[in-house]
Amino acid sequence: MQTFCGLTTDGMLDYLAMVYKLGRNNGRVTTSALAERMHVSAAAASSMLKRLEDSGFVDRSTEGIKLTEQGRLAALQLIRRHRLLEVFLTQVMGYTWDQVDDEAHRLQHAVSANFEERMDMLCNYPTHCPHGDPIPRKDGTMPDEPIVPVLELDRHQAGILRRVDSSDARVLRYLGQLKLMPGRRLRLVDVAPFNGPVTLEVVEDDEATTCTQILGRELADKLFVFALNEFGGVHSHEHSH
Repeated sequence: MQTFCGLTTDGMLDYLAMVYKLGRNNGRVTTSALAERMHVSAAAASSMLKRLEDSGFVDRSTEGIKLTEQGRLAALQLIRRHRLLEVFLTQVMGYTWDQVDDEAHRLQHAVSANFEERMDMLCNYPTHCPHGDPIPRKDGTMPDEPIVPVLELDRHQAGILRRVDSSDARVLRYLGQLKLMPGRRLRLVDVAPFNGPVTLEVVEDDEATTCTQILGRELADKLFVFALNEFGGVHSHEHSH
């Protein structure tokens, strides 16, 4: 696959994309965390990281792994292609949001740059994938969005669900049944103590009625929102994701 940085293998690109996702807040990534997400042994991950370091894509230190600028650009190009494929699969091919991650992963190394451009145009230049993740720009930059975890809302504060941090098809199907998909307005009603359940008030499709949904803390942690103030505007938070 052709990248901003020249030719590299599909496996190397997959590792670079995962390092980017794990360290998205400019943090360093551990080999063990990377191995777990890539479903390989720590030894296999370490071997690949050595290749990436020798090729100038990552920097390794006792503090962990971090992408170089070359590695960051390569990772973002693959992430852009993957997320454009997800949009194409939902908008054009009729896939549901819980089906597209695996399919896009199978296709992302096969499509050409020309095909990628056609997808972008055909889908009217989308800015987000079906799960609400931003699509990197062509120049290798990632839009910065003022979103916060739903659990950081104040009690009874409203927000617009922007991103679901999961590619697990079972999780996405369940959240879809609860109508908790990007673009949905909601309000944080209550968070029970001692890691108890989270109660959300979710606006229905008719925009006039609401329903109450109760989620476990682990599931609620996957939801990120634009926080709204009492007048419906975006609430200012220092935290961004």
